[in-house]
Amino acid sequence: MTLNSTPHILLHTLITNHFNYCFSFCCIMCVLCLCMFLVGKDHNDYYTLVLERREQIMIKQQVLTRRQAAFRSEIFPNQFNYLIQQEPFSSYLIKDGEHEWLVNSEVIPIIKDYYTTHNHSFHYYNAHPDYLIAYQVAPILNKTNMELLSEIQKGTWDDMIVKVPRLAPPKVSYIAAEKFHYFFLKSELFKNQYNTIEQIALKTTLISRTRLQEYRNLGLLPQPDHLKGTNLYNEKEILEILPKLKMEFKKQTPDSKNHNAFDLLSSEQQQLITKYLKYRENSGVTEYEGYRSSPSIANKKKTLETMKSKLSSTFILIISGRCGIEEDFHKNPLNRNKVPAAFNPEVFDVLNISKDDYAFLASNRAPMTLHQIYHKLRPFYYFLLENFEEEAIESDDLKDFRDFRRIALRVKKFLQQFPHTINEINQSDYEQKTKSFLTREQMILIKQYILEDVRTIDPIKNATMWQVSCTIGVRPEELPQLKINHFKLNAEGFIDQDENGWGNLMLPAPISKKGNSPSHRDFHTPVPKSTVNQLNQYLTRLYKRQGENNPRGQGYLFRPDYTLPNLQTKRIRFRFIERLRKRLDFLEENQRKDFIFKASRHSLNNTIMRTFITEDHSLNEAKRTASDHQLRHKPTKTVGEEYYLDDITKEQYYQVLDATINFPWDLEKLVLWEIEKGYRISVNPIQKEPEENVEFQQQLRRIEEQLDVIVEKPKHMTELQWTKQRHMLLEQKNMILSQKRGGG
Repeated sequence: MTLNSTPHILLHTLITNHFNYCFSFCCIMCVLCLCMFLVGKDHNDYYTLVLERREQIMIKQQVLTRRQAAFRSEIFPNQFNYLIQQEPFSSYLIKDGEHEWLVNSEVIPIIKDYYTTHNHSFHYYNAHPDYLIAYQVAPILNKTNMELLSEIQKGTWDDMIVKVPRLAPPKVSYIAAEKFHYFFLKSELFKNQYNTIEQIALKTTLISRTRLQEYRNLGLLPQPDHLKGTNLYNEKEILEILPKLKMEFKKQTPDSKNHNAFDLLSSEQQQLITKYLKYRENSGVTEYEGYRSSPSIANKKKTLETMKSKLSSTFILIISGRCGIEEDFHKNPLNRNKVPAAFNPEVFDVLNISKDDYAFLASNRAPMTLHQIYHKLRPFYYFLLENFEEEAIESDDLKDFRDFRRIALRVKKFLQQFPHTINEINQSDYEQKTKSFLTREQMILIKQYILEDVRTIDPIKNATMWQVSCTIGVRPEELPQLKINHFKLNAEGFIDQDENGWGNLMLPAPISKKGNSPSHRDFHTPVPKSTVNQLNQYLTRLYKRQGENNPRGQGYLFRPDYTLPNLQTKRIRFRFIERLRKRLDFLEENQRKDFIFKASRHSLNNTIMRTFITEDHSLNEAKRTASDHQLRHKPTKTVGEEYYLDDITKEQYYQVLDATINFPWDLEKLVLWEIEKGYRISVNPIQKEPEENVEFQQQLRRIEEQLDVIVEKPKHMTELQWTKQRHMLLEQKNMILSQKRGGG
């Protein structure tokens, strides 16, 4: 038989080599056994020699064990063992006896090249962002691995997959026969518009992955019909509806941290409160026992909510007292959703009130809180008594009128227990807070401390609120309602600036204190240059986080969620102020203890009023009015000034602000600014000022304080005395200033 083909030649060579190998091995074994018998060597030593000689012969004859071949191929043994059994490498196996297979060494360069090529391919596709391996695609398509493999083998996905041969056996037995890895091209799989919920969440700051999955589980996310049953969604569509979806979800989801006290009341109690609130909402006036309620309510929606909350919470406490519940469960944040089993609202009739109910209230609330409760309860009970009295008078039954008198007496006795005015509260019970009035330097230091607060989530937001309140006087309760478009904006949605760097705030009456503290009708509220810069820095961050689908220049400025422009913060809790109290070592101990966010607004007024403007002395006469405008107060004027004196001009208003609060919010630049304005004598704070300068400042301060006291005519002075006194003080002030200029 002629072996003219390559496989036949190879087989003939292998058989010949194998025969020679076996014959040589037998001869060596005989010789070694004889030597062992004659010399008396240990059996193990000679067995080792036999094995070593055997390996030498195998290498010489180009035949290796699989382990040897694996090491020479630089492939892990388990991978080599898998590959050598696959086509075309299985033809290089040679059986040695019943159980062992040997490897022709000629296969080593071939299998090594094969391994290197496909190992590189696997890692390339596995790491490439445009490809997904099959076991990752299966859950996306809502299929099992076997279902997807079956479809791949049928050719269903041929136009979008790349096959890479396996280099090791599959780790799971049910795909043991599968010889390829399959990689899907994402662009073909998703058609450049579909993606998984998890991947969509990574592409937006609008929402977390967990919350987006929650929306999916609730069935809130739209899904194209042909993708039903898969985990694929139209990415663009989901991103567009997210802001609206988040807003609706927030409205529909109850706040578990704020259990509604109103919901814990009986239906009868709820009806009485609702009836009263509806009456006040429609400008109803209650007039009873010399008391008359105001027909108008400032910030109506918010005020009515506060009334509802105060009344409900008070009744909850009274019911708890009657049920013997000592724990203040509704106010305890850890137990706010755990209503005690003994709680029963039916034990309390709103009109069947007594002094005993007050006693329980007083044991659980501070005197100042009781004073505040009184001013919410009185109009409510007077409204009920007024209606009850009308019904009793119109009734023909005398018993109805006697019932009314009895109920009215109980209610009056109950209300009499409360402190009606602050003066009725003992000073030991009513802790007067110590106000802090900060210098410009201290305002800046506090802003720096806020920015350094590592425990806060958003220090830039907190620092911006602080600076806004320090310079334009926005109250803490107004900050949550402040909108971006209350400021004058440029085309890009940032705070617009005039030629001198000033911005402008047009704060409307409805969001101001009691609805009657808006910005000036003509001048509005000027925003200093440094505050404009801080606001624009904050807006840059806000616009980046809110997403491209939310328009710029709209929505609440200090919103609880950047991605929801129209979601208002119910109440801002200034916990960052509490955290920095210990760092305020420039304040007295009692000031640090009582330090609050509103110190910013207090300091604004103090800075304007206590700054003696040296550049133009006439501006000192305009300071009070300018301060009232900036703080949105009704200007403090005498009767004569009210009716016979013009308002300050816009130019005077801006000049006063420029000389007092338009300072740089940088400590080093502030020093230079104050020297330029004449408010600081030396750059070196350690260097003492000359005694004459200190005396000069003290004299001016004393005169300013005296002028402040008699800004309006005191009752004990006649008009002539008041005029002379003011004239004398002003002359003294001008004389001191003239002496200072002459001395300089």
